[in-house]
Order: sequence, then structure tokens, then C-alpha cells
Amino acid sequence: MPIHHLTLAVLVAALAAGCAQLPASEEAAATMSAPDTDSHYARGLAHYRDHQPDAALTELTAAITGGRLKAAEENDARKHMAFIHCAAGRELPCREQFHAILKSDPDFELVSGESDHPQWGPVWRSIKGADEERRALSQASSPNATPAQQKLAEGIREYEAARYRHALDALQAAVKAGLPAKGDEMRAHKYTAFAFCLTKRMKQCRAEFRTMFEKDPAFALLPSESGHPAWASVYRSEKAAAGKKK
Repeated sequence: MPIHHLTLAVLVAALAAGCAQLPASEEAAATMSAPDTDSHYARGLAHYRDHQPDAALTELTAAITGGRLKAAEENDARKHMAFIHCAAGRELPCREQFHAILKSDPDFELVSGESDHPQWGPVWRSIKGADEERRALSQASSPNATPAQQKLAEGIREYEAARYRHALDALQAAVKAGLPAKGDEMRAHKYTAFAFCLTKRMKQCRAEFRTMFEKDPAFALLPSESGHPAWASVYRSEKAAAGKKK
């Protein structure tokens, strides 16, 4: 056989072998039984509790790949995988797991001991807060939104475009019109504070933060927001003052 025909035959055989292997792994995942999936899930959680992160990741990944976990179980598996990645300093895969959870269940919450954890708590709060911001803006921009919500959406859009005077007009109009949800009201005050601080009106900025802490002493900016140089010191001082009153 000529050399070029031999080479072609070898390539075809190699490609065929590769193609044969890929469906095999997919088929194995597709045919994994529910008990097998549950076993991977249970072993993964056990390894996590025993401080064996690599083994836990392997088992939890297998459980998810099996495709037979209930939605709550899959989110729980992803939660523990996120914890492992964040604890190891792998923020990107940690974020990816949290994003996957919120895509499945936008109302998912970590319990207090988890959400305050120093390694993954800030990542979670940042992702959860950003997701809530997007959902709120989408709802406020919908045809069913109230006039106050529409003004809120307008104000946020103007703020993001750095048109702070227009943003302040719309945000203050939204508050005056009466926002139906407390979260929307706090969001309007928050962006109002940001706009005041960015335009060097520190007295008004401080007043907005004070109003937020009066309405909700547990209010907290997102980790991605709290360190902004334009308002960080004002935010921290008003938060500390609210803590003393509490």
C-alpha cells in the first residue's frame, strides 16, 4: 500500500476510535441508574464532611453528570462544589457553580453560616446580589411594571450611562411615586446615594445611606460595591452608626 494511503488509513482508524470513545462516556452517563447517582451524591457529601475535597469533587461531578438527581439535590451538590473551589482559591469555577444554581433556582439562598463564610460568602453575595439586580431591573422594565417601577428602571439606566442628574430625577420620582416592594425602594435609595457621592454632594449621599439603615438596619452593599472610593467611607460610617443604635 502506498505511504499516503497508509497514513490516511491510520488517521481514519484513529478518528473512528476517538468517535467510538466519546459516545461511550455519554452513554454511560445517560444509562447511570438512579441508585448509582444517589451513591455518588452521598459519597461526595461524605468526602466533603471528611475534608477530602478532591474525592468529593469527583463524586459530586459524577452525580450531576448522571442526570438523575432531583433539582434540590443537584443544587446542593453544586453548592458544595462551589465551596470546595472557593476554599482552594479557584474563584472562577466557584462562580460557575453558583451561577448554575441561580439559573436553576433564582430564589436559592445559602443559610446564614454559609453566606457569611470568609472564603465563599463574598463571592456568593456578589453573584446573588447581581442576579437580584438584573431581575429587578427586568421586572421594572416590563409592560406590567407600575409607573414607579418604570421610573426606577429609567433611573438605573441613566445612572449606568453616567447621566447622574437625570438618574437622580428619575430615582427620586420613583421613591415619591411609591415603589411596591421594599427591595425596589432600597435599590432606589442606593443608586441615589451613589449618584450623590459621585457628584460630590456628600451631605445628600450620607442622608440616603442613613435612610437606608433606618429602613433596614441589616442593609449591606454588595461586596463589589462596598469598597468604591466615592462612597466607601460614608457607607462604613453610617453602617457603624446604625450598628450602635441597634
